[in-house]
Amino acid sequence: MSQGSTAMDASQESNLAGGLDPALLVPDYPGPAALLDGGGRTLAANDAATGLLAALADNQLPALAAAIAAALNDGQMRQDRADLAGPRGGSALQLTLIPLGDRTHRRLLLLGRDGTLERNLIQALMQSRQLFKDLVSCSTDFAWETKADGRFGFVSPRGALGYTARELEGTDARKIVAEHSVDTPAPAILPFEAQVPQESTEVFLQRKDGTVGCFEVSCLPVRDAQGAWLGVRGVARDVTEARERVDALRRAHKQLNKLASTDGLTGLLNRRAFLTELDKRLARHLRNKLRGTLIYFDLDNFKKVNDVRGHQVGDEVLKHVSEEARRLMRGVDLASRIGGDEFLLWLEETDRNSAESISLRLHEIGRELDRQFGVEGFPLGLSVGAVFSRLDQLESTEALIARADEAMYAAKKGGKGRSHIAPLPDDEDGVPT
Repeated sequence: MSQGSTAMDASQESNLAGGLDPALLVPDYPGPAALLDGGGRTLAANDAATGLLAALADNQLPALAAAIAAALNDGQMRQDRADLAGPRGGSALQLTLIPLGDRTHRRLLLLGRDGTLERNLIQALMQSRQLFKDLVSCSTDFAWETKADGRFGFVSPRGALGYTARELEGTDARKIVAEHSVDTPAPAILPFEAQVPQESTEVFLQRKDGTVGCFEVSCLPVRDAQGAWLGVRGVARDVTEARERVDALRRAHKQLNKLASTDGLTGLLNRRAFLTELDKRLARHLRNKLRGTLIYFDLDNFKKVNDVRGHQVGDEVLKHVSEEARRLMRGVDLASRIGGDEFLLWLEETDRNSAESISLRLHEIGRELDRQFGVEGFPLGLSVGAVFSRLDQLESTEALIARADEAMYAAKKGGKGRSHIAPLPDDEDGVPT
């Protein structure tokens, strides 16, 4: 198909040939070249034109044949193209048809250049653009581009967040960012305004219906040839459901850990969890030369409460004493029901005065228990034993508990409802006490 035409008279033909016969230019031309007579027959041709002329002779290039005939008829120069079959898509030629002489002595100079690379690059670009368009259209993620003013310049055709692409284009990206809170924290730098690449940044965005979703965003800044920042391009994936599943698993795992480490009735640490944690505390206290207190207590005449008033009341007694004991303690202390009506308390960095104070308050709890749940003739109270951790050597948890158990039974021998606070197991100055 003709793309342009220009008349050429005899003087122009002479100028083109430099005063020489155009047939003499054909052999040295770097691309396909041929000189045709007024009937379209070949007068001269170089080797590069062999395939082209053969395709013309076989009527494989009807559009080019028509352009040649028209140029010979009207004397107008034309631009055309020809695609030749061959391996890897064949070749593409860009052709110039130059009529020479007047109508009586018309000839045609055909000059070509190889445009295969250019054609392939254009096709590859078009295919790449189509591939990108198809992928973006099919993807449940949404692609976007923001300009330097922070507004969307492009949003994938499907739209996002319940909005159409047209509704979002031109909108300030900050308007879809959810209000910041503990549950919806904001990233240090919003991807829509990023001047450095970001990968898998978590951002909370507000949908058109007002709900908030969690999105994982990756993006790249866009810069001009001078390096000036023009905006950002990125992809966002809705990971709300996946995040909720992970959060649910974490909560379930946390609950399972809690169930595995606490006493089901009282909520205090069970024996295993208490011993595990106490092991760590003893090592740290010895390393830092800090004294800690272990208190062992149980309920006097608790069996009588179960026998006379029933196990449900007995459970209420255990829960009540656990709640009250927990109130006596600081956040760093430990409390455990190790079985039945027996309890252990670990008091961080305490001395004898603290142990005596806690013991007195435990007995106040015991008297309150007796008023609420006691059986006449069998006073409900607490027997308390207290011991201190060693500063001269590491002591096992079992050994420390055994000393506390002995102190508690020493209290019982004194008449129940009493305390026995053991002497220090060592002297900080090296003098036995």
